[in-house]
Amino acid sequence: MKAIISDIHGNLEALQAVLEDIKSRSIEEIYCLGDIVGYGP
Repeated sequence: MKAIISDIHGNLEALQAVLEDIKSRSIEEIYCLGDIVGYGP
């Protein structure tokens, strides 16, 4: 099974929650579509 994540925008708390959920579902691959860091200056 695969997971797709995107639009994290530096929200560490949300990312950690999503990764915990992914871990509980026996996901084999994670694809990140971008927008990992916060919004620009």
